[in-house]
Amino acid sequence: MLDLIAYFLVKGINRVLHVLPMDFSLWLGRRCGAVIYALAGKRRNIAYANLKAAFYAEKTPQELKRLTRNVYSHMGETFAELIAMTKVDKNYVEKYIKIHNLDRVDRASRNPEGMLFASAHFGNWELCCVASVAKGYALHLIARDQKMRRLNELFNKLRETKGNFVIRKGMDIKNVFRVLHAGKSVGLLGDQNAGANGQLVDFFGRPASLAQGPYRFAQKCGAWILPAFIWRVKGPYHEVMIEEPMVIGEGDDLEPYMQKYNELLEKHIRAHPEQWMWMHKRWKVTPLKRILVLDDGRKGHLKQSLAVVKQISKYRQDKGFKTEDTPVDTVRISFKDSFRKSVFNFISPFTARKAQGKLRLMRWALDPESYEAAVMRHADIIVSCGSSLAGVNLYLKAENYSRSVTVLAPASYAAKRFDLIIMPSHDLKGKKIPENTVVTELAPNLIDPAELSSLRKAHDGLCIGLLAGGENPYFAFSSDLAEQVSVGLKAACGRTGGHFYATTSRRTPPESDEVFKELLGGDTRSLGFVTGKDDRDERTVEKILASGDVIVVSGESISMVSEAVASGKPVLVFMPEKRTAKVTKYEKFVDGLAAKGFLKRVEPRDIAAEASSAAQARAKLTLPEDNKRIYERAYKLF
Repeated sequence: MLDLIAYFLVKGINRVLHVLPMDFSLWLGRRCGAVIYALAGKRRNIAYANLKAAFYAEKTPQELKRLTRNVYSHMGETFAELIAMTKVDKNYVEKYIKIHNLDRVDRASRNPEGMLFASAHFGNWELCCVASVAKGYALHLIARDQKMRRLNELFNKLRETKGNFVIRKGMDIKNVFRVLHAGKSVGLLGDQNAGANGQLVDFFGRPASLAQGPYRFAQKCGAWILPAFIWRVKGPYHEVMIEEPMVIGEGDDLEPYMQKYNELLEKHIRAHPEQWMWMHKRWKVTPLKRILVLDDGRKGHLKQSLAVVKQISKYRQDKGFKTEDTPVDTVRISFKDSFRKSVFNFISPFTARKAQGKLRLMRWALDPESYEAAVMRHADIIVSCGSSLAGVNLYLKAENYSRSVTVLAPASYAAKRFDLIIMPSHDLKGKKIPENTVVTELAPNLIDPAELSSLRKAHDGLCIGLLAGGENPYFAFSSDLAEQVSVGLKAACGRTGGHFYATTSRRTPPESDEVFKELLGGDTRSLGFVTGKDDRDERTVEKILASGDVIVVSGESISMVSEAVASGKPVLVFMPEKRTAKVTKYEKFVDGLAAKGFLKRVEPRDIAAEASSAAQARAKLTLPEDNKRIYERAYKLF
């Protein structure tokens, strides 16, 4: 029924537009394009996302939004011209269409094995075919069938009114060869996604699937391929560029010719980007998937994000993709002030879905450098850690029409907006696990026991590794505590005749740092000691975990405790001095792991005895399968 209604509607519009001036028809087309833009929804998002992927380093979100509107306006003009095709004659072509290098058509058409006239969904490609026949070069058009049968046939008849022929669905491929072998010309559009069976060829910096069929036709038949592109100059005025013919030899590789076509098309699109049909998923099967990691300046959060990225990349490699198919970029995100950060993060879950091309709120909240760095990139997956970046993640998800991953639980009203949430078990509220959530025992981390062996420092006897943290709103790390831990560490080495390898954190108070430095720095039993503020080695923690036989770590850092447990070594956790009477999430985290046998919670004064005992026990630990859980859910991002 819908097909019948559309059929008579288009026929009626054709009769009206046939008698109206073309300028007025184009005006109506632009208005229709604006209406379709407003109603397009998903297709409009795809068009913007494709433009973003192609021009992310060149155009701002505002420019891309305006360009997307212009794409729909131009499509409206093209559709109006197609319906009014009955009024286009030879005089119309002479008046409104300027053709460059027409002699190349004449030369290619003389080829006894025919010509493949290769255009694209660019400009008014339908008018390009009419111009061809008006100049005496009729084409046999390969047209994709539409779902509405009657409407599809009506458009085919419009195409044939000027002397072209439409090769309809079901026509045997042999007949296409017969057309070419007869020295006639076949017209086709070669810029559509060809799916998994196509050839991946670079297009705007990303591999895109291109159909090999036309090039195989040309090679097998001896036909010449003639790329030709039309663009609108203004109103009904157009220009056509006939490019150099491509003649494919019998034993030639097809890819260079396919790449040449894409390069020519890209050149014309860059000159008139609003005139290509960006609504279709041109890069649907591209292997290239960019990951953008948002960094809030907290080293532990960044490591957690990168740990998730590592599992995503591993999943893709196991699926047969190359390492370079999953590039990772990191952007430091800073807010102008805490007030703007709070307002933005509260509002963003409600506004992010409509934020594509409209990032004024994010620009208001972020410092200019962060905003510029974030929006002038393209990503297929956005990864962040911590609630402070949840809003930016959601905004960039909408902007790029991409997937989003957050580590640590976001606000409950924002959780459904993410495609994947990596949540430690102590943050889980209630027994039911949401569909988009992976619950882990530890915070995601980059520690792999198999990779640590190469970093191990040679030593005799026992080595105790120390990861001393610092202060946060819930815990203090006094100089007395630093002294107690240092004395306990040295006493443990004295009991076992072993060594220690220690580091403090950037969060360690200066006075506590000085105590550690005084008591541990330069000690003969030290394999290494470095303060957090002086540490220039990105792998200090990994080296300590590799060399230590027992790891002692302060419990106010979930990231450090998780890294220690992930090493597979016996882990002793001491808690700094509390600043609150409430049971903190850090204590819940440590006690939860202790209950499952992954670590032991100790008092600072007992470090010497407990370290000696843990070294003698040499218990073989079973590690949490957190990475496996993340890996197994990576498919949801593709």
